[in-house]
Amino acid sequence: MTQNSSCRKRPNILITETPYTRKMTTADSLAVVIELRHINVGDFANEENLTNSWDDTFDCYYINEDLVRLL
Repeated sequence: MTQNSSCRKRPNILITETPYTRKMTTADSLAVVIELRHINVGDFANEENLTNSWDDTFDCYYINEDLVRLL
């Protein structure tokens, strides 16, 4: 396999859990320690209109994973 200069050189690490379980704190700390950029996918999806509907039970939007994956 040849290495293409446009290939990702650093990993994507996804931290998932239900709301209010301190994911953000964990992700922020991890990003600092391993020197990666932290992106809140929920905020990103809302800003880019990549959500479907609101979930009253979990107090958050359903992210349209198909749209997010295309970016």
